[in-house]
Amino acid sequence: MSDNYESAYAKLEEIINDLESEDITLEESIKKYEEGLELYKYCNKLLNEYEGKVKILTEEDNKIVEKDFDTGELDG
Repeated sequence: MSDNYESAYAKLEEIINDLESEDITLEESIKKYEEGLELYKYCNKLLNEYEGKVKILTEEDNKIVEKDFDTGELDG
């Protein structure tokens, strides 16, 4: 797999551009689709891992307080 999120995402964009091309065979399309799917899963996994690590610094009662980042998603 790629070294980091940025390189994996760049490769995924490249694959998308290749798939949108009219100069690609069916076999190449399937291979690129499978590779793109794996890159997507890898990027999504990294984002989910990082989401839990993001913190917000706020000031309460003249003190800096660290809180978990709220994505604003509703449960249920």
